[in-house]
Amino acid sequence: MQGWTDGYVTEIGYTYSFHPELQPWPMAEVLGKRSPISPGEPFDYCELGFGQGFSLALLAAANPQARFWGNDINTAHVEHARWLADGAGLSNLSVSSLGFADYAAADLPAFDIVALHGVWSWVGQQQRAEIVTFLDRHLKPGGLVYLGYNVLPGWAQYLPLRELMLAGAKRGQGGLSARIAGALALADRLRAHDAGYFRVNPTVTTRLEALMERPVDYLAHEYFNESWHPAYFTDVAQALASAGLRLVAQGRAADRWEEAALSEIILTVGGQTAADDPNFAELLRDYLTNRPFRRDLFIRDGSGDRAVPERRWAAVGHPRDLPRRATVATRPIDVPFDTAHAALTVLLSGPRTEADLLSGLDGEGQAALATLRALELIAPCLPDDGLSARQESCSRLNDLLLADAATADRMPALASPVTGGGIAVDRVGKLFLAALSSGTDPVLHAFHRLEKVGQRVLRDGKPITTADRHKAELGERWEVFAKRRLPILQMLGAAR
Repeated sequence: MQGWTDGYVTEIGYTYSFHPELQPWPMAEVLGKRSPISPGEPFDYCELGFGQGFSLALLAAANPQARFWGNDINTAHVEHARWLADGAGLSNLSVSSLGFADYAAADLPAFDIVALHGVWSWVGQQQRAEIVTFLDRHLKPGGLVYLGYNVLPGWAQYLPLRELMLAGAKRGQGGLSARIAGALALADRLRAHDAGYFRVNPTVTTRLEALMERPVDYLAHEYFNESWHPAYFTDVAQALASAGLRLVAQGRAADRWEEAALSEIILTVGGQTAADDPNFAELLRDYLTNRPFRRDLFIRDGSGDRAVPERRWAAVGHPRDLPRRATVATRPIDVPFDTAHAALTVLLSGPRTEADLLSGLDGEGQAALATLRALELIAPCLPDDGLSARQESCSRLNDLLLADAATADRMPALASPVTGGGIAVDRVGKLFLAALSSGTDPVLHAFHRLEKVGQRVLRDGKPITTADRHKAELGERWEVFAKRRLPILQMLGAAR
């Protein structure tokens, strides 16, 4: 069908999101002495199937001492990644439109880290085998693979919905966007007629309603690839084992917190088999959580341990962002609020070593740091050595992103030389920052830019109807941004 290449959507480009799971330094922090990379040292990083290339370009800007590589079969994606590299002067970024098999045969370095976010779920068995061949040929001994993928059984009840929508899209008329709209309408008509599938699976209705609110570029790649196969963890682990890879950790702090909370239950349920077979234990965990997406770190044996640098933490959230109770991954967590609030308050003035931070906290200090990590309100940061080079590289990319925000609502993050990664900033925030850089009024600048392109922010999920109300809403947002977000962005080197 037109719009698919080897079963993968190419007619519509992917979203311009930043995926924080791809950042190398949180991976290094959780691996400790087994990490293949160390601060200040060069390394080689590859992303397979990089989408629009925004995450890859941002990481290249934040780590100028390293080399970044990647491929994507969509030539428009590759052109966008090259536009970012050229516009920000990222000489350490190389991208290709080769497929996995040809890319595996190319003259490439041995990589310290190879990352894939979502791609494994969107390609067929042949392409998965080609990915494993690539890893076998190009990953260093001791190298790390980040793999994010749709997992079973969490996806089980939604598989029929996806198959229905794909069948409708194949039989629809017009371009892929029109076919996707028609497929959603088809599913909604079935739901409206009390179809048994929707009746006995009530969460499917909630999922369908959410999908009808999502942009077409997200839907095209997340749901309408002809090759689309959620997998059980044990099948993924078996495939990667042929390249000498084994699971070493969950890639997201929230999932690691949940892992610790479930460890006793898994042993109770699985007994000695779960204790002796970590892959079986992971399968049980997926049944307990029913999560639809995994973010896994796999390591290749064969490299010695590295010296572990002193842990340093930076705030990426404000103390007023801290909840008293929250759900982390799929489980509720009681927040040690006072201690965690004190830690975040200290970090507002700049990064601290873990030892220094804990020395000023009470006996709940370790629990507070674990909670802040799980809530993604703090992040590991790099030593000051090399900061000026990172700042220069990040500033070039960030200037490009601020200019882009004048005409487009995309790429919602900025590069941080402090963390060697990214920090989320929406379009309105970038318009405020652009105004500060040019010495103009932030509210008026954002107002005129948005009005010029016929866009207005929402209030309580509803469009603002008049220019005066739009300007007032932006004024309120600026006050919050200036008090709570701007100081953090400046501390992280993402804003001047």
